[in-house]
Amino acid sequence: MNLTFNLELDSKANKKGEKLLMIRATENREHKRINTGIRINPKFWNKLKKQVKRTHHQHSKLNKVIAKKMEEVEQVYLTLIEENNPKSLSEFFSEIQRPRSVNFFQFAVDHKLNHFKANNKLGTFRRYEAVLNKMKEFAGESLTVKQIDYTLLRKFEEYLLGVRKNGRDTASSNLSVIRSIVNEAIKHGHFDKRNPFDSITLRYTDNTKNKLTIDELRALNNAVLPNIQSLHIARDFFMACFYAGGCRGGDMVTMRWENLKAEKLIYTQHKTGKSLALPLLPQLLEIFTKYKSNSCYIFPLLKSSEIVTEMTINSRLTYINKYLKEVCKYAGILKKISSHCARHTFSDISLELNQNDVYALKGVLGHSSVKTTEGYLINRNYDNIKEYLLTLQKLQISD
Repeated sequence: MNLTFNLELDSKANKKGEKLLMIRATENREHKRINTGIRINPKFWNKLKKQVKRTHHQHSKLNKVIAKKMEEVEQVYLTLIEENNPKSLSEFFSEIQRPRSVNFFQFAVDHKLNHFKANNKLGTFRRYEAVLNKMKEFAGESLTVKQIDYTLLRKFEEYLLGVRKNGRDTASSNLSVIRSIVNEAIKHGHFDKRNPFDSITLRYTDNTKNKLTIDELRALNNAVLPNIQSLHIARDFFMACFYAGGCRGGDMVTMRWENLKAEKLIYTQHKTGKSLALPLLPQLLEIFTKYKSNSCYIFPLLKSSEIVTEMTINSRLTYINKYLKEVCKYAGILKKISSHCARHTFSDISLELNQNDVYALKGVLGHSSVKTTEGYLINRNYDNIKEYLLTLQKLQISD
């Protein structure tokens, strides 16, 4: 088998005028083309040099990717030659299409961690990094994507629980990180077998301790606090998350005055990127009004000129959670709570007030799937959400 390789653009173009870049393998005037997955407008392609022209704003990055893909194809060919295993062009093409053995950790860096870092999701970056370090200690640095199977994952779970002495929730959370990476590998064609997570259920312990009853919520709201600003901000922040339909703490940290429009609270969730429009309850407006200032942010947790990253938000939530513990002491609440407890508390109480209408709750929380909402135990229609949320006004929380 004597193959030659070349780069060329496909003959067909999409609506944007872009054409797929192909690697053409030739043997005795017979051709097979390998799709690189890269689309280029012909005006940016240098036919002579077989490179993306410098006039393209991503020419350097694309040329590196193209060189790497060409190298991978040529390496498969050389490996077959070294193994004295000559094949026809058609057989070589089948071989090149077969999922390659890719290092699991390098794949995770290239397709997950680098993405988190580029988008300033440094908290998520560190979480994934910590889990990968555990997996590296358990399985070794040479672990490949194709080696991830049901047996290895179960042994890793046993390692987390038995050797690392992690709790059940931590172990399940760690496995969810591995699942995310495996799902990404499947999308990239590096997995030629059944997803092992189809047979694994991630189990979490009962989280009822992280929910407040109506009586506990009332005690928190009405507790007499000393004149310490941090304590009052922490309590108001918690209650605001509750009255804002179980708003996530990270979204409340960055909530701006411009999100209040025509008696509505309109904002985009950081976690999902989805927009929510909620009725601005009088209780919520009363809390917000306390903090009216020249800042663009409602709560005095961020500076208007500050560059906000995931790490910044997490540091402010740590501050809130620290003082929430103190507020609980004054309220006589023995449970360990955080700002996220407001979301669980809202879910429990509002379900009780609305005859367990989980589909309406799904719209308020902004979940994509009702299965996610059921974990807290229609369409996102504003009128339905308004009617659902207004039931909170039936609660007599304040003295």
